[in-house]
Amino acid sequence: MDNPLHPPVRIQALASTSLSTKSAEKRIEAFIDDFQARSTASQGSNTAVTVQLQKLKDALREERKKSIEDFIEQKKHSPT
Repeated sequence: MDNPLHPPVRIQALASTSLSTKSAEKRIEAFIDDFQARSTASQGSNTAVTVQLQKLKDALREERKKSIEDFIEQKKHSPT
């Protein structure tokens, strides 16, 4: 007979703080570096987590780049 399944613990935020995409990108990059260092030290590597974090960081970089480009384009067409 199979063991009963236990759902993961639900985490609920009590407070939040706004964070720019640039700041979020830097924090994720620092976390990835730290995570990889710890994984290497423990002889176990979870590449799935690292890959997903890298994708998130890249998406934030793209979002920031697009936001800057949109801002510049808007300034070109607005009367001064």
